[in-house]
Amino acid sequence: MRLWRTLQYLRLSQVAYRLWYRARLPWFCTSLASARLGDGSGAPIWAPPPPKTGDSGNGGLILSGRIRLVGIEGPAEGWADASMPLLWRFTLHYFEWLADLEALGGEGREPARTLVARWLARFERFDPVAWHPYPLSLRLVSWLAHARFLCEGASPDFVSAFHRSLHRQARHLNRVWERDVGGNHLIKNLKAAIACALCLPGHETGLDRALTELDRQLNRQILSDGCHYERSPSYHFQVLSDLEELCVLFSEAGKVVPGFLSDAVERMRPAAAFFLMAPGKLAQFNDGTVDGPERVEAVAPPALPRAGYWRLEAGSARLMVDCGPCCPDDLPAHAHADTLSFELYDGGVPLIANCGTYAYQDLDWRNRFRGTAFHSTLTVDDQDSAEVYGAFRLGRRPRHFAASVEKGRFRGEFDGWTRFGLIHRRSLELGASGLAGRDEVARAAPGPRHGLAIRFHLHPSVTAVAEGEGVRLSLPGRAVWRFKAQGLTVSLDDSVYSPRFHEMCPTRCLKVEAPLSGERMTLDWRFERIT
Repeated sequence: MRLWRTLQYLRLSQVAYRLWYRARLPWFCTSLASARLGDGSGAPIWAPPPPKTGDSGNGGLILSGRIRLVGIEGPAEGWADASMPLLWRFTLHYFEWLADLEALGGEGREPARTLVARWLARFERFDPVAWHPYPLSLRLVSWLAHARFLCEGASPDFVSAFHRSLHRQARHLNRVWERDVGGNHLIKNLKAAIACALCLPGHETGLDRALTELDRQLNRQILSDGCHYERSPSYHFQVLSDLEELCVLFSEAGKVVPGFLSDAVERMRPAAAFFLMAPGKLAQFNDGTVDGPERVEAVAPPALPRAGYWRLEAGSARLMVDCGPCCPDDLPAHAHADTLSFELYDGGVPLIANCGTYAYQDLDWRNRFRGTAFHSTLTVDDQDSAEVYGAFRLGRRPRHFAASVEKGRFRGEFDGWTRFGLIHRRSLELGASGLAGRDEVARAAPGPRHGLAIRFHLHPSVTAVAEGEGVRLSLPGRAVWRFKAQGLTVSLDDSVYSPRFHEMCPTRCLKVEAPLSGERMTLDWRFERIT
């Protein structure tokens, strides 16, 4: 039944494409399929912007035969090392770390060539991980961006093999766009396909097809409020960066930037500014990391109502709350059971946070971080408000949401607890004196007793000390807050916080508990600003 609760939301075309791709995997491994990729070896005529800024520290580590990716250090040639998480191996296959070697200047060029040559020797023929459409897309963009760095002064044999592989990989990509996944994965595929059509001689004919599909996807994936439909601040920025880099490439290639592309960028920028809680810090809802740009050249709106996010501000305090769908129905991969959770910053410093993402392939932690208890909201009987399971699946999920903001007060409700016959309503009012909150749980019909718990996960930089009936919260610097929940049981529990993949910090959590035995339970609580 749980699997059906996932499959019922998928489009038939997604399932058909996934079956087609799996059926084709044995064919892709054959000599005939490899031969059909051809032997073109023309040099790139343009280069896309590098997808990341180089880190000379990691570049120096690579010189020693090691590399640090997504928070884990491993062997620089560990492309097939089964002891490393799949996300780590994917990231190694991206070759975005070429920027780290280029940051070393001439010292990094020969080691970069050596690693590319060794990759070519092992993976020039199809491999299910190395040639998976997602790492394939990112690798193509990285190789195009760093082609001059790699080929300058290189042997003719290396240059020929490198260019030949670029052409072969570009041809393979055009037959394996991720139509089963869609979302940011398909945007990555299309970005790479467009880059190849602009940069590689002989691939120009693929440009119109890729642009047509990109236009269609942007119409589908960018909501009317400018938010990317996966509702992840982190992935919103990824998609926006991909589109901005395509605009730069069109300009550098002397071509007119397609109108739909520049329009999409302009629509997404205000939503990007909305998700910045402080310079360089993103709100953590759904999958992603805390890292963001220092600023966005756009004015943040007060809300993203189509996506289901609202922001409150008072003095130096900023709050963001989620009251929207977990994900697009047909793309649950990055969904968390986080409805009505919020994050609170004061003076650019985080006070209340969600716990983050941590890892995709570590199933001991994956769904704990996706679960409701790892978010700053209410749970019923310590269950999840949406059915997260597997690494990227979602079964039962809330369907109805209502939210409004009036005079600095947010009110929201959703139906994530209807299997218990319950509705959760939350109100948040942010003012000069602090944050006043109310959580109300009401029955639709008589039922058994339930245990309610509200968790407020503190950022690791916050020092929490029990003080009378409340808890004193000291932020870095001079800001001090106090938490109170008059008449309710308040405890200070251990928690964890993950700002980035494979990074986990111990922290504390304020927990308010109460039983629900009657028709309704109201829990009032308050964060008071002391200094």
